[in-house]
Amino acid sequence: MEQTPVAIVGAGPSGLALGLTLANHEINSIILEKEAGITEDPRGVFLAGDAVRILYSLGIADEEMAIIGHQVEDVNFHRTSFKQTPFYQLDIRRDGLKQTVPDGILQSQPKLEAALRDKVNQSKFCDLRENCEVVSRIEVDDGAIVEYTTDGTTKRVKCSFLVGADGKRGVVRKHFLEKQANIKQSTGLMQYEGCWVASNLKLSPPTPATHPDFPLWRFGYTPEDVYDLFWPKGWHFCCPPGKPTAAGRFGPHRDRFWRHEFREPDWNDSMDAEALLWEHITPMITHDRDGSRSFGQSVTFPRDCIEIVRCRPFTFTQRVVNKWHHKRIILIGDAAHVFPPFGGQGIACGVRDAHGLGWRLAVLIRQPNVKDSLRDEMLNAWASERRQGVDDSTRLTMMNGELCNEEPSWKFFTMRMMMGLMYYLPLGFQHPLERAERNGFRPTKNGCYLAEFNGGGKVAQVYLRSNTRGIILSDEALKRGPSAMTLLVIGNFDANESAEITRVLRDANLSESLLSEKSLVFIESTLSNHTAIQSPERFVVPAQSELVGHPTRPGYDADAYVSYLGWGTKYAIIRPDYIVFATARTLTQLQDCIRLLKERCDPPN
Repeated sequence: MEQTPVAIVGAGPSGLALGLTLANHEINSIILEKEAGITEDPRGVFLAGDAVRILYSLGIADEEMAIIGHQVEDVNFHRTSFKQTPFYQLDIRRDGLKQTVPDGILQSQPKLEAALRDKVNQSKFCDLRENCEVVSRIEVDDGAIVEYTTDGTTKRVKCSFLVGADGKRGVVRKHFLEKQANIKQSTGLMQYEGCWVASNLKLSPPTPATHPDFPLWRFGYTPEDVYDLFWPKGWHFCCPPGKPTAAGRFGPHRDRFWRHEFREPDWNDSMDAEALLWEHITPMITHDRDGSRSFGQSVTFPRDCIEIVRCRPFTFTQRVVNKWHHKRIILIGDAAHVFPPFGGQGIACGVRDAHGLGWRLAVLIRQPNVKDSLRDEMLNAWASERRQGVDDSTRLTMMNGELCNEEPSWKFFTMRMMMGLMYYLPLGFQHPLERAERNGFRPTKNGCYLAEFNGGGKVAQVYLRSNTRGIILSDEALKRGPSAMTLLVIGNFDANESAEITRVLRDANLSESLLSEKSLVFIESTLSNHTAIQSPERFVVPAQSELVGHPTRPGYDADAYVSYLGWGTKYAIIRPDYIVFATARTLTQLQDCIRLLKERCDPPN
């Protein structure tokens, strides 16, 4: 029988991200996808927060990002219509999350999946199989036997871990785990259920040749000017009066796609979704002026320049599983949680699920004869952290949802005033989203970190200068050797200290899958020429003046890499998902941290 360490059911963003995360740790996986090819209808359109950072770590670089979508510049809140001047505008161009790469991408999901599939197909550790419908599984002591059909034949594969990334109605949860383990999705923090009509529109601006009588040509408009007037850049939430609306461009600008969603609380199947769309959107794409200038008439964007790619009702809720895993069967992505469309958290949370799970599976797979108790402890810690991650995403969704579904209230204007003031307050006062990002999983009980050694927070991403590779993103420095975690050594040091660190690691007798001499990373004040250091590569944090040719956004903070770890930190053990396991100021503290890491993740059999 064919065998693989990990079988993944579903080749959406979360399943593909898990395969690539495992590949980064040199762990093989088979990805079983029921459908042939990629569903071309765009679904999720927003990549939020550190999901962008994770995709960069999986090999999706600037070139692929430009094909997938465009950076979010601002999120706009309007009354009634996106043609109205926004009463609040959230600037997303700032590096608020201290990750250097964009904080959000308005993307085309088919193009995202195509980019991820390209990386999967290039990897010797990933095997993507289409037209493979999983129909049953048999649990065994050391994993599961998965049965699937393809081309009219039935095949089996044995895996150490089975991961369901097959959506909210997927077979892994609905058919395998609901009855056996009573694992179900139930309402999370957000008590919300609403019917929305969601549409994808393909736009083709009129030209003087195609529409010679279009009124705006006499005002000097170009086709691009017309497009920008009627379909403004950014993302837009429209609150009552009128139907709550979420709308905006997505994908690469050149593709000219527009997502338009509006609430339809009284929906029934006798209604015509496209007729409701035209009724709702036509006033928004009708203008009688462009600011200070009157057109002398009402001008509507030509309907024959709008192609409806998709338009149908959806019922949106916020739900999350009561349990994330059962023995060696695990759920990620929409199989584990779903969100309304107010925070762009659906794909992002699935990618985070995969990123946090992948390194744990790599550690468990590489440790021979791992006990069930250690397996459950590591997966329970992951589940606790992911539940906090889902709850954090839900709070953001709730905030946006309140602003979108209700008329502006005194609560909103108070929040608006405070958020505006934050740009002018002294350094050290953080935006709430930045604070949550920096805190990472510190609020999580039973997470995989040492709270007593300042663990649980997230390490920032900045540029580093290497003595061998030049300027790189700091996350690239964490990819070293076979070990999951990285030991950062910060500041000035000498050859004797390097030897002491090596001795501490050897004496700990840790599994190489966790931490080893090969996972040492030295970040110095100035690049030295020490020859006693095992690793020939060392790093410094360059000044911003040295970053010519490397994009930085407003708010970029080179000091964040060290300040997030805590000033005075000499050593830091960093997980592959950017979470700090522990920090230490002395070699003695480091020894304690490594001892506790071994107790937590590598106990004797």
